[in-house]
Amino acid sequence: MTKAGRIRTESMIDRLGRKPLSEGFELWDKDYMLGALRLFQCKLEVAPPFEVAACLDAVGDILAGIEEPEEALEHYNQAVDKYAMINKTVLADLMRCKAVELQEGKGTEAALEAVDKCLASFDARISEGKKGEEVLCEAKGQGPALGRMYLYRAELLKEMEKFEEALSAADTAIVLNCDRVHLAYGTQGDILMELDKVQDAVDAYKQAIDSKPSFVAAHESCIKAMRCDGDEDAVMGVIDSVLKLHPKAVLIRDKAFLLSTKKNDDEALALLDDAIANPPHEETETLSAAGTGPSVITLRKAKSAILADLARFEEANAELTTILSIDAEEEEALLMRKDIYITLAREYLGKHDIPHYLDTLVAKVLDTKPDAPISFMIETIEKELEKEKSG
Repeated sequence: MTKAGRIRTESMIDRLGRKPLSEGFELWDKDYMLGALRLFQCKLEVAPPFEVAACLDAVGDILAGIEEPEEALEHYNQAVDKYAMINKTVLADLMRCKAVELQEGKGTEAALEAVDKCLASFDARISEGKKGEEVLCEAKGQGPALGRMYLYRAELLKEMEKFEEALSAADTAIVLNCDRVHLAYGTQGDILMELDKVQDAVDAYKQAIDSKPSFVAAHESCIKAMRCDGDEDAVMGVIDSVLKLHPKAVLIRDKAFLLSTKKNDDEALALLDDAIANPPHEETETLSAAGTGPSVITLRKAKSAILADLARFEEANAELTTILSIDAEEEEALLMRKDIYITLAREYLGKHDIPHYLDTLVAKVLDTKPDAPISFMIETIEKELEKEKSG
């Protein structure tokens, strides 16, 4: 008889802490923010000194992005000291500026003032026409970090709706080949969209994608920009690309709608049925019961909309009934159900030349929420007509 071997387990901190920083940034770029956050936080527990500042920096940015300002501020303040210890002075200054934005009573304008002070000497040299190492001087070897500072300036100016100045700052960030330069191209595209320069924005988003093919946000922004030009074939290509990176319900919905627009309704419905049966993984839905999360609701609403466009109202209503059994207050589903009932009521009453019953009929249908609205309408109207005759 042999003793059972002792099973050694590995903690999540040890497992994730051994992963390279690049894996965290890859998750972040694919818009798996919580996964990225967890990885960076685990690395903070075991990372060598030269990686701690970058982890604090990344955690701060993600926390700020998910609206956790107090925790983000704490991480930025710690990052200031860690960057200073390894002589990355520009990044230390950037962390100070980001901390200013999150301090109570300060905000965007105060942060921009702090950034402008940090960049004053660099701005002066750039305005003199100097380039490369001549611009950097005291920040020699920190060009990509300086680019991040200019990118942050662009983000602040964009938030303040100073779009021309923001665009200039984003351009400078790109010239300096800032760290994670795809973010600068993405911001450049966003600013160009605000300036109604749609094709230039598309070009910027494509540059971001070329620089970092896994950058989901750039794909999504590119889709929105392309739609302004009505280039449906190009939009479909980008949707297919981004679905391989992060199969979000909203993107599956958008593809289904595009297919329906092209009269490929059967393909669109099959796509939605498959996604409803096998919902895409979303980090924020891990606690939802199977088939009840926001992703499935999004997909069912899309299916209902396509069915309604095909005049398959009973099937469309069935999808909405399923949604409302999950969330009785789902606003869009309630509005869609009302639209279906009004359409059915108009159709029925128009055939019988009794349109004056429309409001009464729709009100009764919405109140009772029948499984078979057409049959219910017929019964209701027949009763109303009987009352008129007997009266």
